[in-house]
Amino acid sequence: MTGAKSPHQKSAEWTIAGAEELLGSLAGVVSARVVAKPGGEVEEVHLLTTGEVTPKQTVRNVESALLAHFDLAIDHRKISVAQTVGVSRGEGRATGPAVRALPQRSDSRILFIGLETQSQGAHQVRCHVELEWRGTRHRGEAAGADLTKSRMEAVANATLRAIETIFGDKDKEGGSGGHGLALDGVKQVDAFDRRYVLVGVHVLTGRHVIPLSGSAELNDSPDRAVIIATLQAADRWVRGHI
Repeated sequence: MTGAKSPHQKSAEWTIAGAEELLGSLAGVVSARVVAKPGGEVEEVHLLTTGEVTPKQTVRNVESALLAHFDLAIDHRKISVAQTVGVSRGEGRATGPAVRALPQRSDSRILFIGLETQSQGAHQVRCHVELEWRGTRHRGEAAGADLTKSRMEAVANATLRAIETIFGDKDKEGGSGGHGLALDGVKQVDAFDRRYVLVGVHVLTGRHVIPLSGSAELNDSPDRAVIIATLQAADRWVRGHI
């Protein structure tokens, strides 16, 4: 664990790569992954560790290291620790004849990784959404007019295209049958003195059409709210059918 910095020592500006490198140097940590919101707020920290340090102590070490090096405070509930047996640090090679990782939860969520937008021609925008599911990145894109409603629909469609690539991977493995996701609509609503984004999605599977919906509070980033609402609409159904 790192020592305390002096009162006159300035904290380094944190980056995801820098934070992951720091956490990877902690006792017992085999690998570290940090997920942050577009604005820079840490959303999740995932650690794979050996049995050298207890999960509870690892969480404390993470909190202390991020605070000491980057003056970055993080809620302990955002830190998840999975322990593995028989893995050495560094290259992560097995020290015995077999490596037994703790089983991955079947309800592991689809994670939002990032959003890129590009202006195209006259008042057109192309959106690229990147998601992660069980360690694999999935990317989707869609275009629309650079107007509030059309842009939100483009962001939602890009999210759905990224989700569909998860189905595509499973189809190649002989898993799910043909599935498709269609956007029903995106709408902003006011309720309880707050503003929310509502997203409606249709799952197209065989001859059946299944309606889904999700919502997210609209704060500083409308694009992010649309992505979160779209994921909320589709995530649980998707994970139950792949």
